[in-house]
Amino acid sequence: MPFDFRPVFERALPYADFLAKYATPEQKAKWGAVYDAVKIQPGQQALLGSFTRKMNVLCMTGPWCGDCVNACPIFQKFAECSLLIDLRFINRAQNFDAVKPPVAAMAPQPGTAEDPMDIRSRPIGKILVKWGILTPERVEKALLMQEENKAKGLNVRIGDVMTAAGMITTEQRDAALSAQFGYENFETWDHAVAKELSICGAPRVPMLVFLSEDWYECGRFGERTLATYRAKAAKKLAATEGASCPTGLVTPGQDIMAENTAEWLGYFERIQWMLLTSPRLTKLHGEA
Repeated sequence: MPFDFRPVFERALPYADFLAKYATPEQKAKWGAVYDAVKIQPGQQALLGSFTRKMNVLCMTGPWCGDCVNACPIFQKFAECSLLIDLRFINRAQNFDAVKPPVAAMAPQPGTAEDPMDIRSRPIGKILVKWGILTPERVEKALLMQEENKAKGLNVRIGDVMTAAGMITTEQRDAALSAQFGYENFETWDHAVAKELSICGAPRVPMLVFLSEDWYECGRFGERTLATYRAKAAKKLAATEGASCPTGLVTPGQDIMAENTAEWLGYFERIQWMLLTSPRLTKLHGEA
C-alpha cells in the first residue's frame, strides 16, 4: 500500500521554523551562508514564476548534514520564486540507528470521511477524549470552530485549531497526532518515514517527495546531484573523506552551486509539467 505522506507533510515545518526548532547557532550560520550565496538567474526566476499547478514538496533533511546545507537553501529560494511551491521540512535524527523501530508495521491510514480534514474522519478527537484531556462537548466545539475557520479560508487542521483555542497544549496535540497514525511518538513515526525514503540501503538526506495538490505522490529524488558526484570524483574526495558527508564548513564555489541549482530546478520543473499535463488534474480544474 502506498505510504501516506499527507499527514507527514502537514506536520512538517517551513524553512525558517525548521531551522529555529532543530538547528544550533553554528548550523544556522552555515545554512545562512549558503542561502546568501545561492543565485537564481532571471531565466530560472521566470520559469518558477510560470508554474500554474500547486506542488507540495516534502524534504527530509537534517541541520547537521553538509549535503543538506548545500541543497536545502536552494529549495527555499525556489519556493520564494513561486507561490505554488509549498515546501516543508521534516527532521531526520542524526543518530538514526539509536531510534526505536516504529510500533506500526504499516503506513498510516488516511481518514475515511468525505472531507479528510474533518475531525469526524480522524480519531484524534476520540484519542483526546479517551485520554481524559477533552470532553465530547469540547470536541464538538472544536469542530464548529474548524468549520468557521474553513469558511474564512484559515487553518483547518483540527489539532492546530484546538491548540490555538487553548483546549490542548502543543505537546498533547503532537502526542495525539502520533497515536492517531499508530506510532508511539514522533520519533518512531519519523523513523518510519526515513525507512520509507531510504536509498542505497540507508536513509540518506536530503530527500525530496513531490506531491500533487490532492496528495498523490509524483516523484522522489535526493541525496546528491550528478554535478556534486562529478566534482567529488574529480577531486578524489572519496579517498580523503571516505563515505562521510561534507561538513558544510566551506560554502560551495559558484560554479558547482550554479550546476546544482540548475540540476535541482530540473526536478521541480519536471514535476510541474507532469502536473500541468495530467488528464486527472486537467479535468479537476475544468480545463478539458
